[in-house]
Amino acid sequence: MFQIKTKDLGKYDIAVCGGGVAGVAAAVSAAREGANVILIEKAGSLGGTLTEGFMPNILDAANKGGIVKEIFDFLNERGMTCARHGERVDESGKKIPGPLVDTEGVKYFFDRICAEAGVHVLYHSQLSALEMDGERIVSALISTECGNYSLQAEIYVDASGNGIVADFAGCDWDCGDPVEKRPSPASMAVCAGGFDPAFNGVRGAEEKTAYANKLLEYGIETSAQQVTAVKLPSLRTWSMGMNFEYDVMPDDIHSLSNAVINGRKEVFEVMEKHKTVPGYENLHLLFTNAHIGIREGRRIYGEYRLTDEDILEGRRFEDGICLVTFGVDVHKLKSDDTTDCRRGYRAKPYHIPYRCLVPKGCSNLMLAGRCISGDFYPHASYRVMGNMTATGEACGYAAALCVRENTAPRDFDGRRVRAFMEERGYAM
Repeated sequence: MFQIKTKDLGKYDIAVCGGGVAGVAAAVSAAREGANVILIEKAGSLGGTLTEGFMPNILDAANKGGIVKEIFDFLNERGMTCARHGERVDESGKKIPGPLVDTEGVKYFFDRICAEAGVHVLYHSQLSALEMDGERIVSALISTECGNYSLQAEIYVDASGNGIVADFAGCDWDCGDPVEKRPSPASMAVCAGGFDPAFNGVRGAEEKTAYANKLLEYGIETSAQQVTAVKLPSLRTWSMGMNFEYDVMPDDIHSLSNAVINGRKEVFEVMEKHKTVPGYENLHLLFTNAHIGIREGRRIYGEYRLTDEDILEGRRFEDGICLVTFGVDVHKLKSDDTTDCRRGYRAKPYHIPYRCLVPKGCSNLMLAGRCISGDFYPHASYRVMGNMTATGEACGYAAALCVRENTAPRDFDGRRVRAFMEERGYAM
């Protein structure tokens, strides 16, 4: 029997577990509605995959308002974004804004909006256990670098990415493709320097494959069989990707740890060998991501589950919280798999319903981010950060009103959430 010494953190209206883009949006949205909110983040910065995972590309953001727009307004004003393709500066030398972002700027901005909203942020902290009373969470155990703490909240938000809170609460989940149950691959990301300053990167599947084949001519193999390279807002650094780690399951710490070790080994060796290619002698590795990029974790079963038919038909819902315009993007699931990311799926713009944020099996838990309720192929479409931020903002708003009105999330009228999101500038 473990003897766990804990200190009491007190009681909050809402406890958000996970400080990625969805968790920050949920916490800030709820706090702006007057809720007393605590945000629990295991790393030392907010932003999750965007910052710790060094995926500095906010996709499917063009039709998003609210906190998505706030991010870009802040960064654009400071020259901290740039275009994804083509030239990065115009004829006058002014930087062309776009979806690529400066991750240090994002870290500061998230700290700032949390502070302004009154969110209590706990860094280097993560959920370790839940005390349950039937389908209701009574309290949570938080493990930190400073010891163990307990807290109570009226509503908990699982923004952990991998759905660990919902798993602790006993909710059912799925992971992996419908046939072999293989999850989307994890990836070790790279920040590099030393390219020719005129090199703006590669675009499209053909150019990525051509880049990998060029390296192959020099005996340099990449697990992804494609190489991504894009110039970042600094105009002196590039984001690169060439690594896929397969079968990284959300309930297997060994597979995650091995993916980190193998991913770091591959990118280090590829970058070192890359220097031997004529014209790339000055290429150098600046850093790899602090947390390996995870595309798919637990997909929790909710009051509604987005299906293949929903995205293929472009279905809209009365309780739709945002419009997804990003296509299906399934990367290789095993070493000999296809590099065709669409796999024959042509999604039409569709809604994520509010009901996808409400899990079955727990009465005071909500979902934000990539653990929301959806099947494999829909998840491969909506999982990008523009949409995930929207799920957080919608979730936080609904959670705050549920506390204020003493209403369970599953009983809350999702049409009110849609109206809120439209007021915040989200296109429907």
